[in-house]
Amino acid sequence: MATQQRTEERIAHESHLYRLWSAISEPETLLRAILEESLEAVGATRGTISLVDYRTGELVTKFVAGLGWSEEKQELRFKITDEPGNSISSYVAYTGLPYICPDVTNDPYYYPIFPDTRSELAVPLIGRDGRVLGVLNVESEKLNAFGESETRALSSLASIAAFALSLAAYQTREKALIELGKELAATPDIDTLLERVTEIAAKFLDADDCSLFLLDKSINRLVLRASRGLLRSMIGKATYRLGEGLTGWVALHNKPARLNGVVGDPRWKGLYLELKPEEISAFMAVPVRGRREVVGVLRVLRKKANPSAPHYLFSEEDEELLFTLASQLGAALEREELQRRLFTMQHIATIGELAARTAHMIGNKVFAMKGALKELSLQLSNLSLPESAQRLLTSVERALYEVETLLQDLRDFVKATQLNLQPVCLSEMVEELVREYSQEFPHISFELQLDEQPIWVKGDPEKLKNAISELIENSVHFLKEGDKVTVRLTKSTWVGQRHARLIIRDTGPGIPDKLKEQIFQPFFTTRAKGMGLGLAIVKGIVEAHGGTIEERGREGEGAMFIITLPAIEPAQGGES
Repeated sequence: MATQQRTEERIAHESHLYRLWSAISEPETLLRAILEESLEAVGATRGTISLVDYRTGELVTKFVAGLGWSEEKQELRFKITDEPGNSISSYVAYTGLPYICPDVTNDPYYYPIFPDTRSELAVPLIGRDGRVLGVLNVESEKLNAFGESETRALSSLASIAAFALSLAAYQTREKALIELGKELAATPDIDTLLERVTEIAAKFLDADDCSLFLLDKSINRLVLRASRGLLRSMIGKATYRLGEGLTGWVALHNKPARLNGVVGDPRWKGLYLELKPEEISAFMAVPVRGRREVVGVLRVLRKKANPSAPHYLFSEEDEELLFTLASQLGAALEREELQRRLFTMQHIATIGELAARTAHMIGNKVFAMKGALKELSLQLSNLSLPESAQRLLTSVERALYEVETLLQDLRDFVKATQLNLQPVCLSEMVEELVREYSQEFPHISFELQLDEQPIWVKGDPEKLKNAISELIENSVHFLKEGDKVTVRLTKSTWVGQRHARLIIRDTGPGIPDKLKEQIFQPFFTTRAKGMGLGLAIVKGIVEAHGGTIEERGREGEGAMFIITLPAIEPAQGGES
């Protein structure tokens, strides 16, 4: 009869708490109410709710109820361990299991706080991922005050408390994700966005560091773009090859990595250390995905509180959050790239329309002027003209020829993105061009490096040939006798996407760093002749083929242009 009465009382208490939970939005208020109900439900003298601080490896008392609590006794912190004498709550936090102490005087884990305590009961607060969030502990002045019935009652209350904590954390994360989504949509500066993502990831995953690496296709490497920790000084310098280290592995395989520390993992390289390997409690990295391929890696890690503390692991929920952040970032990067391309296309289209009309009108005038000049030359051919007059006629004729050349440059610039796509064996094209230029410029040394297997792309053969020719001519223009041009063509695979990589490198003076951002802009030139459209045309052709181009040389050591283009299988291109 007594057991039935107690069961009915417990059910009444739990029903009361669930009603209280539905009416209370503040988790702290609910946890205080749960603790008060716990004392009444099991007839305890006093109790505590302590929460785990994984960053320090400690169990920290947050709420107290019952008799005898002073301000000093409320500020309790215990190391989470199974060592004797470090408190029963600490042991429960370490094991994740309930613990009944019928007599504290004979218990190895008991830590004395109140002299009248005779028995104790502690149960863990377990989150949805199975991680211990805290401990609900009650004490009594009576021996053998708690048994299985009280343990079940307290465990039920602890489940509600754990749910409240988990829900509060979930709501906080959801709010942060919504705010981040708004920022990603509204902030135009991409570097600011990258920093913001790492800041939010570190904060809401309780990570000691967060770093973001983005894929630079021109060098086939992941490059550090943002970091919250010791790697900040390495932004733009720290790089991983695809497949290199845990970071490179995540990018290459398009899979997440979530580890209990990194020591012993064969993928770990430790090229750029936020922490020593033995200090890392947990490591997690996820791919940042664009529409078609991986564009980067977002990674976080936690520091081990002390050598004896349990590992502070990342959970499945943590992985989901990091994936969500990475997905939002991937969408933002994709949108930024599309906007950049759209702006470029609109800009080029506007310039192109103006250039086409202007070139047409000027071309008509030039054609008329050439006809008039030819007629004038015929009429004056029977006259004995002074030498100065002949020079003037020759000068006018040469000027008209140069104007025609400039007009052709304008036409090429306008037509750079108008492609006639077909399978192209890039290997044969490059080999033929190097052979032609080596014959035309015998004073320059040419070296050709090709993969054994032919590399094919889908492109416009005439446009691609013009682009590569422009780069080789650009090199030759600045070289002297004995200098060298190296042309290398290789193929690589990034996350299932095949790419052709063409490098044209010379031993000339190189391009000053201050000019590198301008060389691909229309009408920029360092030559005495021309309109400065050569490299702008090359860039337009490459990007129209879905590729990238970048200059990676060093001033004083030579220029190095790197082109990447989507590759196709030889079967798609015909016989190899």
